[in-house]
Amino acid sequence: MIRHVVMIKFKKDAKKEDIATFLEEVKKLPHLNKEIRDYSHGMCVREPRYHSGDFDFANCCDIDNYEAMERYMSHWAHLRMTPFLPDILENMISFDWEIDYWGPAFDEVAAKEEAIKETARVLPIHNDATKAYVPELRGRTKAQARDMLAKVGLELGEVEDIIGSVWAPDRIMFVAPDVNTEVAKGTKVDIKITGDWLTGPAVPADKTAW
Repeated sequence: MIRHVVMIKFKKDAKKEDIATFLEEVKKLPHLNKEIRDYSHGMCVREPRYHSGDFDFANCCDIDNYEAMERYMSHWAHLRMTPFLPDILENMISFDWEIDYWGPAFDEVAAKEEAIKETARVLPIHNDATKAYVPELRGRTKAQARDMLAKVGLELGEVEDIIGSVWAPDRIMFVAPDVNTEVAKGTKVDIKITGDWLTGPAVPADKTAW
C-alpha cells in the first residue's frame, strides 16, 4: 500500500471564493477515481499551534500499489484539479511512502498498564523522604513542570527562553540538574523553554534537545 500526501500553501492574495471552489472540487476526488482506498483532507490547525503552519491545506489517500499509483496520477479525475490551482497556489509539496506497518488496535488494558509505567518513569518517587529525583520535564510546559516538581518536593528555578521549536512551542527542552539526578528536597530546578519559532537565543552549542 502506498500513502500519498499533498500539502499546499495558498497565495496571500488568493480570493476566498477561489479557495472555496478548490476545496469543494477536491472533495470529489475519491468519488471519481476508483484507485483511492482511503481519503481525507483538511486545513492546517492554527490554534492551538502544534507545528510550523508553513502549509495551509493537506490531503492524504492510500493507493494499492505502484501500478495503481500510475493509474491514479494520470486519471482524468486527478488531472481535472489542475485548472483550479494557478490562482491560489503559492507552494506545494507531495510525499509518498510504502506503508509497511500498521499498529495494533487500541488496547485499553495495555494502555492503562503503560500509563502506570510512564508515570513512574517521568515522576520517580525517592524512598528517602529527604531526597528526590529530578522528574522528566522535557517536553512539558512551564505550568506542568511546576506541578511535577511540587509533587516530588522540588521547586522551579530559573526559566530561560531559547529558540522555538516547530513541533513544540513553549515546551521545556533542557533541565538542570539533569533528569533523574538525585538531589535534596527543596532543590531548585532550572529549565530552558522554547518560544515562538525562530525567536530567542540559540540552543547551546554543546547541547542537543534530548
